[in-house]
Order: sequence, then structure tokens, then C-alpha cells
Amino acid sequence: GAAVTVAKMLRTERKSLQSNKLPCPRGALPRITLRDFYAGLISGMKKTLFTACTAAVLSLFAANAQAADVPPAPETSGFYVSLFGGASFLNNVETDYNGNGDDQYTVDPKTGYILGGAIGMRVWDPLRAEVEVSYSRWKIDDEVRHNNHDDAAKGDIEALYVLGNLWYDIDTGTVFTPYVGGGAGVGFADADTKFNNQDYGYGDGNAGFAFQLGVGAKFNLTENIALDVGYRFKGILDVDFDDNDGEGTYEGADLY
Repeated sequence: GAAVTVAKMLRTERKSLQSNKLPCPRGALPRITLRDFYAGLISGMKKTLFTACTAAVLSLFAANAQAADVPPAPETSGFYVSLFGGASFLNNVETDYNGNGDDQYTVDPKTGYILGGAIGMRVWDPLRAEVEVSYSRWKIDDEVRHNNHDDAAKGDIEALYVLGNLWYDIDTGTVFTPYVGGGAGVGFADADTKFNNQDYGYGDGNAGFAFQLGVGAKFNLTENIALDVGYRFKGILDVDFDDNDGEGTYEGADLY
């Protein structure tokens, strides 16, 4: 850049001399002193530096403007904690005493309750994954069906669930968000009942495969708080209860 500028200055000065009709031998360049040469060189370097700096500033501005036009990526993760509770309705609990097939017991639990909590995370925009721990309890205060006759029954049945759940949120663009999903894990069942006012009845239980299916809707109350109203079909399969009198086992109970 500096050399080109000096050459331009030389041509310009030559034309100026010719236009003023100064004496100059044909074909010869005008005399340029060393001082004039350095002055032209410094002037050219200043112009070149100013042009480069201007281009760099414009390039930086363009890069920043382009970055500002890129929308931020949607947030696809975020932990949350939920607490829940409600009524729990358990179907008849049917068992086979000692698994011989000819000594059946059936109890009809009263409406119970469920309490629990979950820690979850949004793993994909509409999908949430969570770990849930919940506890249910039902009262037995009626009759037990023993083969073809009824006996008195009193006591309770309880269950502890540890589940991994996946929930799919349906975006409506409003504060109302329906969802569907379910989960699976392990359940621990236990009981303390007495049949026919005697010592026998459902006693200590065991662990079994647990599951749930659910639907519901969330209502955003604030940016960080939501009200969840839903239904869960939850159960534990193939539970055995020890007999309270220690003489046998009530086998094959499905709690759902």
C-alpha cells in the first residue's frame, strides 16, 4: 500500500510540473528529495493502517450483528420436584392359600390414600423423566370371602412404590398442559389383618413388579409453580402374604 501511494505521488507531481511548464528534460522524472520520499511513505502507511482498522471494525460489527440475530436454543433440561397426594381405590385382593387352588380368600378394601413425591428432569422438549417414591394404605373393615362363605375381616394393607416414570407433555401454548405417560419399578406390599376374629390373616408381604399408567394436566400458577391434577392406574403384581399365625402363605395377590 505504501509503495503504490508513493508511485501515485510521483506521477501526480510529474503532471503538476508539466502543467506548470516547468523545465524538465524529456523522459526524465522530476527531482524528489529524500525528505519528500519519507513524507510520502509515512503518509501512505497512515492511510493503509486507517483503512485496515476500519475494515476490522466493520467486520467485527457484522459478526456481532449476525450473532445477535441467532435465536437462543430452547431450554430442554431443568430439574423439578413434585409432591402429591389423593384418594386411592384398591380392587378386591384375591389370594390362593398355599397355592393349592382350592382355598381362596378375597378381601374388599375401603378407599385409602396415597402420598408421594418425585424428582424429575426435562430430557427432551415434550418429555419428562422422573423417579417417584409413594406410599398407599387401605383399611380392611368388612368381610373376607373364603371359598363360598364370608367371615369377618379387620386390619389394613399398605404398599410402597419406587418407580421410574416418563411423561409426555402436550403443548397448548397456554398455562394448561395435558400429559400422558407411565412408569415401572418395584413395589413392597405388607398387611396386618385378622380373619374371623382369629389370629390368621394377611401378614408380612414381599416385593413385586410395580407399574403405573397416568393422564392429567398441569396448570401454571407462576413461572416456577404448577398445579397438577391427574389419574394414575397403579399396581403391584404377584404378591405373597405370610399367614399371621405362621402356618401358611396367601399367594398370588395383585394390588391394583
